[in-house]
Amino acid sequence: MSTWNTDLIVALQSGGDALIDFFTAFTFLGNQEFYLLLLPLFFWCLDRATGARLTVIYLLSAVLNTDLKELIRAPRPLDVDPGLLAVADPDAIKAVGYGMPSGHAQLAITVWGGIAAWVKRGWFWAIALVLAFLIGLSRVALGAHYPTQVGAGWLIGLVVLLAYLALTLPVERWLGGLAFGAQMVVAVAAPAVLLVIHIEPDTIAATAVLMGLGVGLAVAGRVLPAEQGGSLWQRAARYLVGVVILLAIYFGLSALLPAEGEPLHVLFRFARYVLLGLWMSLGAPWLFHLLRLQPAGDAPLATAD
Repeated sequence: MSTWNTDLIVALQSGGDALIDFFTAFTFLGNQEFYLLLLPLFFWCLDRATGARLTVIYLLSAVLNTDLKELIRAPRPLDVDPGLLAVADPDAIKAVGYGMPSGHAQLAITVWGGIAAWVKRGWFWAIALVLAFLIGLSRVALGAHYPTQVGAGWLIGLVVLLAYLALTLPVERWLGGLAFGAQMVVAVAAPAVLLVIHIEPDTIAATAVLMGLGVGLAVAGRVLPAEQGGSLWQRAARYLVGVVILLAIYFGLSALLPAEGEPLHVLFRFARYVLLGLWMSLGAPWLFHLLRLQPAGDAPLATAD
């Protein structure tokens, strides 16, 4: 790797502990756990359709990133020089596997760009770009990626974002025109194909959530209200109830089910993430309806105008 790549890492790390703490906070904004909290907020409390779109594009972008890393097989700075680790706890930077392209940088452009497209305000586009820049830069400062790997992540994220903006509505119209059975086939088959292409822990997780999400959306579109709306307290209550159970599935089942290397670990890992997708798209909205945490009387999505 060229000298300037390493020199920039060293220069950023020379800013001291306060700067490293600053970048550690921003790198969390690109971690899976952060998106686990952010995406349901849109899905349950702000706009269901946008939440579904953002979650799908996040998952597809994550699968693409994992596949590209495995194809390119470029090492991370920490693999070349462990002395570039800028934090005491390696788990703080979530740096495992290959480094090209940066997943944090790619997903930051994809998700925050998608949110900015929903907000439709120039000032929010500026915020989204700053966040994506700082999340990507944090990976350099912490020694998780070379600058070129972060730049590649930004570029690929931009391509994914443009594809999302161009293809979302046509794909939704096509899916909406399918019979329920055909929608279920697509919801199961598409993630299964993506998984078969490259079976590894990250793709297992992403495709499983995608499968659960797709199945849940197909069912919810025929049995649940089209929009959730409601007062501020209803939205806050929905999020609190939903995210508590979501985290119980994510962390609680992870502790109870077979660990990596044990028999049936892969099968149970896949099932756990399918359950996450089902909870987001069907289980939680159904519970909100039962608990009257949303206005009643809206038509199901399948019959809404």
